Amino acid sequence: MQWTREKQNGVHYTPAPLAQFLAQQVIPHVTPERSLRILDPACGDGELLCAIAPELEKTGVRYSFTAFDMDADAVAATRRRLKLSDASAVTAKTVDFIQYAQERVRPSFDCVISNPPYVRTQVLGGKKARQIAEQFGLNGRIDLYQAFTIGMTRLIKPGGVLGLLTSNRFLSVKSGTAMREMLSREFDIKEVFDLGDSKLFEAAILPVVVIAVKKSCSGGIADFQTSFHRVSRESDRPAETQQQAQKNRSRTRQALLNAVARRNKRVVSCDGERFRIEHGSLMIGDTGVWSLSSPARDRWLRRLRKKQFCTFGDVCTIKVGIKTTADNVFVRKDWSELDARLRPERKLIRPLITHQIAGRWSAECDPEKHVLYPYKLKSDVRATVKPGEFPRAFRYLRKHRQQLSSRQYIANSNREWFEIWVPHQPVDWAGLKIVWPDISVEPKFFLDESGAIVGGDSYWIKLNSGVSEDWLYLMLGVANSTIATEFYDTVFHNKLYAGRRRFMTQYVKEFPLPDLESAEARSIVRTVKKLVKKRTKALEERLESAVQAAFGFSPRAETRRDK
Repeated sequence: MQWTREKQNGVHYTPAPLAQFLAQQVIPHVTPERSLRILDPACGDGELLCAIAPELEKTGVRYSFTAFDMDADAVAATRRRLKLSDASAVTAKTVDFIQYAQERVRPSFDCVISNPPYVRTQVLGGKKARQIAEQFGLNGRIDLYQAFTIGMTRLIKPGGVLGLLTSNRFLSVKSGTAMREMLSREFDIKEVFDLGDSKLFEAAILPVVVIAVKKSCSGGIADFQTSFHRVSRESDRPAETQQQAQKNRSRTRQALLNAVARRNKRVVSCDGERFRIEHGSLMIGDTGVWSLSSPARDRWLRRLRKKQFCTFGDVCTIKVGIKTTADNVFVRKDWSELDARLRPERKLIRPLITHQIAGRWSAECDPEKHVLYPYKLKSDVRATVKPGEFPRAFRYLRKHRQQLSSRQYIANSNREWFEIWVPHQPVDWAGLKIVWPDISVEPKFFLDESGAIVGGDSYWIKLNSGVSEDWLYLMLGVANSTIATEFYDTVFHNKLYAGRRRFMTQYVKEFPLPDLESAEARSIVRTVKKLVKKRTKALEERLESAVQAAFGFSPRAETRRDK
């Protein structure tokens, strides 16, 4: 493989304060030996090894360093910097670690400390991604850091320590399942630090630090008493000091990491920015997601579970919107302005719901974008329309045929060259459905009765066959309540920058539902039916009280927070 130092290839060097923090968390778990072998398989400029060197020197043990990277200049810089350490030996080489880990399976290192590269499937390329996934037992939308972590595991001796700094995505996304299971199986996990939206990197990375000790024999699951620490941004730096943000960032990083290391609780302020720091233990949920457990969270969840009748996934199917893989062809705002000969027939131009129009209970405005949807809407089996029936639409599509035909995955699936990659079942669009954006700070679930098509930046719900339509209104009421938000933050907590949540299928399908026949649920349904017609504060307060009561909480109860 050939990797460069470009951002698209995942090179994000570790800031010095974060490198020092990681090193200091690793050292207490290192068992003193006559001579320790320390590896960084993606060393960059050597910051992590330079940070752990003085910590090792405090222990008085002998140690040697091995450093790999694909960037020869970075390796040279690491070699120069490590000459200043007291390491008994320094080996710094230009090495493809993925290939190295496949060929060298003998565990020989006492400690691996690493910030592996972040390279997504689309950058790796389909063929390379499939090859790496097969070699390292990964599935879904893999990232190179996952393969690196599994490779590092193969090289650590029993009793050796892993100090891993990586993206916190693996904690909660489905594609991180294999990595979570591997870490639980191969290591005694000592501490997890979810540093989240702390802006410790210059790039948009939400980091996590995992400290783990290799088991003598693999098996079992993670220790449920594993310490879990989480940082969440409460507020940004005041607007008038934004120009000083870069200057103050290093100081803010250091102050925040010091607070985490001291196990400070609640909210801390660092140069005008406020962060909430929480401490608890590792909770591995029913879906395998890793999150933070604490007595208060556990009590709240147990209370909710007593009143839970089923989940969203029990009564509906949740789908992401259409994926055209050629939006420049299929999606436009200006269809009516096209030349008359190329203007597709109105019957094929459908309104497209995107995150821009999402609101609570109902869409905030009519869709601006429309999609050319070349399928028969009333067919029980998905069927494309015929060129002879819609000559203008196909005249337009043929103008873009070269681009559309180049989508090899369409041809490989025996589809027509003009098809949408993920069109879903056309007959389903006409039904009543709940729609919401993939990413938003607060829930924005709304009811669509227009028959519009949902775009790929949003999700939608289709009721299972034979399920009463009232379940749709009950789901809508619960999804927009503080109960759902608290449940999400407790069980999943997949937050991006600025507190934005990811409302993906794997999370929403687990949202709890009360018994539809209960008095509280009937009240929720009646109130939601009014809210979708006209949103008022009084109705929202009534709805919130009904949802709280449906799950056994006082209507006036505050949302749960660790005090």
